[in-house]
Amino acid sequence: MLGGVIYSAVVLVWMFSRGVYLSSGDPGTVVVGVGYSVGGLVLVAAVPLYLLARFALLLPAGTTLWLLGNTVYQELYGAHLHPLTSYLTVWPLLFGIALGTGVVEGLVRAATERWFGWGGVRPLV
Repeated sequence: MLGGVIYSAVVLVWMFSRGVYLSSGDPGTVVVGVGYSVGGLVLVAAVPLYLLARFALLLPAGTTLWLLGNTVYQELYGAHLHPLTSYLTVWPLLFGIALGTGVVEGLVRAATERWFGWGGVRPLV
């Protein structure tokens, strides 16, 4: 959970430093938007880190880092008009992609353990 909070704080600080902000005429809308964004960022990082520590699944954490790196690239080189706001808005899709890679990795590792006797999912720590 701490990793997710740190990830969320880093992304939000970077976002605010790039001039992205949340505004609305209604303070309740801003609170809901910030909660959605922060909660999503925490989940996007905390769950892959948990899967890494608990089951030694590398792909969810790697996918999350790749997706963040792609967003950074798009922001720095203008490949997308608003990559940061998109990142905060479509986090459920990105979260699903990261979890999907974890499911595939877990199935492949379980199958290799069953058929060949190596692989498998075990706690990292």
